[in-house]
Amino acid sequence: MSNVVMAVDTLTNIKLIGANVKDILINTVVPILGIWFVAKTWKESGSPLKTFVALIAAGAIWWGVLNMTLLRDQTGETWNHKAAAQVTAPVATGGGNR
Repeated sequence: MSNVVMAVDTLTNIKLIGANVKDILINTVVPILGIWFVAKTWKESGSPLKTFVALIAAGAIWWGVLNMTLLRDQTGETWNHKAAAQVTAPVATGGGNR
């Protein structure tokens, strides 16, 4: 019986670690990459306009990552890989119009 309790505790700890890693990725890595993107744009172009656009893009990407579940629920459907393969197949084969 104690083995079952230990297994449940281990699974609970793994879930908590996974949640912590997800939080770290969303709240630390994404903003750091956004800052890097904006700094790289400023360094390469020196243009305030391009840097501002890069800042808006980085913010939009971070917002999208933070609100993934909201965006998924608003579409009301999940990604259908079979339908995507059917759509891209004619493009990959040249369209068949010869």
